[in-house]
Amino acid sequence: MRRYGRRKAKGEDQAFLGRSDTCRPIDYSKREMRAFSSTQTIESKKDHLITIIPYEERYFTSLLHMYDDYRPLGSVQGLPPLDKEKRHQWVQGMINNGTNLLALFEDRVIGHVSLFSIPVNWAEYFIFIHQDFQRIGIGTGISLYVIDWARQENLSTIWLTVERKNYIAISLYRKVGFERIGSSGDCWEMILTISKELEANNEK
Repeated sequence: MRRYGRRKAKGEDQAFLGRSDTCRPIDYSKREMRAFSSTQTIESKKDHLITIIPYEERYFTSLLHMYDDYRPLGSVQGLPPLDKEKRHQWVQGMINNGTNLLALFEDRVIGHVSLFSIPVNWAEYFIFIHQDFQRIGIGTGISLYVIDWARQENLSTIWLTVERKNYIAISLYRKVGFERIGSSGDCWEMILTISKELEANNEK
């Protein structure tokens, strides 16, 4: 998949170029999704208190700093972009075109989620966690928040692509209920069907 956000109009400059060509591109729906509205606090495995909030403009500079500080740049399907100007345009494009969520530690952005509407009542899921806060349960907590929001939004399916060698991300997605449905180049396509997720929770 090459990009995140709304579908590019003919002749329009696509400022928020996304992933490398190893993942297939898709079209995006014009259906607007309800913004995140609630906050939640989770505790990491290292006892960090992480606040999950809907995107707020006052955190934009902190969000840019998170991506500027992310290492290694370009390591996730070509993202974050290596060039600083393109990277900032890409972040702005996600904010303008997606439904966004931030994870804060001591008022600093350490995680970011964007969802983008795609046809047939689906949404594409995108998540980045700063490398200093990975593998301590934060991605799982954020993903469960997003799944609950998707249920309230009456989405049928959450869809994503992930490089097949990104074992950490694949482990996270499987843990919260995603299943592999196919491959495209060097990437897996995975989905979480909300109805199945509800059935699994009801059986617990």
